[in-house]
Amino acid sequence: MPVNKIEVLKSAKDGLDVLPDLHRYAALAAAGEDPQIPAEDFERLKWYGLFHRKRTPGHFMLRMRIPGGVLNAEQITAIGEISNAVGRGQADITSRMNIQLRWITIADAPWVLQRLSAAGLTTQQSGMDNVRNVVSCPLSGLTEDEVIDTRVLATRMQQAIIGSKRFSNLPRKFNLSVTGCREDCGHAQVHDLSFVPAQRDGGIGFNVLVGGALGGMTPEYARPLDVFVGVDDAVELAVSILEVYRDHGLRAKRKQSRLKWLLREWGMERFRDAVEAQYGRSLAQAGESLTSRHGGDHIGLTNQRDPDRRTVGCLVPVGRITGDALIEFGRLAREYGTAELRLTVQQNILIPNVPSDRIDSLLQEPPLQTYSPTPSAFIRAMVSCTGNDFCAFALIDSKGEASKLAAALEERYEIAPDAEPVRIQMSACPHACGQHRAGEVGLLGGRKRVDGQIINVADIFTGGRLGDDPRLADVAAPAVPTVDLPEAVAEQIRAVRGSDALISRRESALAD
Repeated sequence: MPVNKIEVLKSAKDGLDVLPDLHRYAALAAAGEDPQIPAEDFERLKWYGLFHRKRTPGHFMLRMRIPGGVLNAEQITAIGEISNAVGRGQADITSRMNIQLRWITIADAPWVLQRLSAAGLTTQQSGMDNVRNVVSCPLSGLTEDEVIDTRVLATRMQQAIIGSKRFSNLPRKFNLSVTGCREDCGHAQVHDLSFVPAQRDGGIGFNVLVGGALGGMTPEYARPLDVFVGVDDAVELAVSILEVYRDHGLRAKRKQSRLKWLLREWGMERFRDAVEAQYGRSLAQAGESLTSRHGGDHIGLTNQRDPDRRTVGCLVPVGRITGDALIEFGRLAREYGTAELRLTVQQNILIPNVPSDRIDSLLQEPPLQTYSPTPSAFIRAMVSCTGNDFCAFALIDSKGEASKLAAALEERYEIAPDAEPVRIQMSACPHACGQHRAGEVGLLGGRKRVDGQIINVADIFTGGRLGDDPRLADVAAPAVPTVDLPEAVAEQIRAVRGSDALISRRESALAD
């Protein structure tokens, strides 16, 4: 059977074994010598969160691990200081409740890793064929109607998975979520493995979903495994599922190595039987789901279980933020809350545990004028991938185009005050890091020759949704020039929501 080149690379040397080489390359670079990093080790460095990017030669993107998106003030301050010191003051919040830095050199890498470790953060196994950052409800432990507090579970899952070679060589990347809220803030259906709250025989635990992956030409939502597991056994079951995938996942073709491909080949029943055998005891059938809503973002003010405290959710437009702003959020968390922050899958920052009598004062703070708790309905639910300023796969500047689109829609239109924000999600290539097929309006960037000129375009998708009746968005308008997106997207919003979904600001002004 043919084996892809990454499998050959991993067989020659595990990615975790590159750490001594990383320090050797860094020492050579610091001494002014060319470290001559082999192509294979450029790949292995991703096991420690360092991604060399063709768009920025000589520099790396750095991705860390933040299980459940839970940070403290010291940690976010450390990230901001690193960004300012060696990352040109830039950072991106990702759709996995994570933070990525740019412009890191190999010479700076040991200091960066040490600084993060001192703050209780790691970058280990955050890329390539590993379990990525564990996603959870961003307000786990705080909300009024939460079923299960999953903060400890998210951390326990990370501890069980990373730090050894047990799961350092999966067939492909693996996305994992564990949520205990009724609102599906972690978007369970887009992950390879998700635990969602449920009840069975009077007990509270999780139902299990498997096989979600939205990249490539064959995106799929996760499907029920027909398993209920108690809270205390969830980590063990997650490990058993990973072991089955590790040992039996398809490895010959890299584009067909995600868990969904094994499920296609085996079928759900065979996969469940294999998991049960690995788990070592009988698995209970799924219980009654306790998820009642889908896709909450917690922007604005959210009530907490403690009636005297609230969470302030701040929008980070398309997830891009400065090092100075990260440091400022650390200050705000210390001064107004309990020195804690949360990140969301919509690429935003939340400040929890703010006393109600201090809310007004916090809302006047300068950072919240830029990262607003009251954003427009068009930028509020806008999600974007990295884009071509850093990613070699990206065909357009998705973050820039998404920001311009939101601004143009806001300038031209308004929606009813009680209407849901428009979920617009943009990817710059078919890898679908912006999850455009899950958006109410999805945009897939591309390039097209028009009248002899190569221009930026985007396919417009509509109709994506999560929930009990999930649906992947379909193409509604192909290859629309990005300069024409505001009107084209407005047309599709009206087609999806109704002709009166958008009110023209110009017509409204004339009527007044």
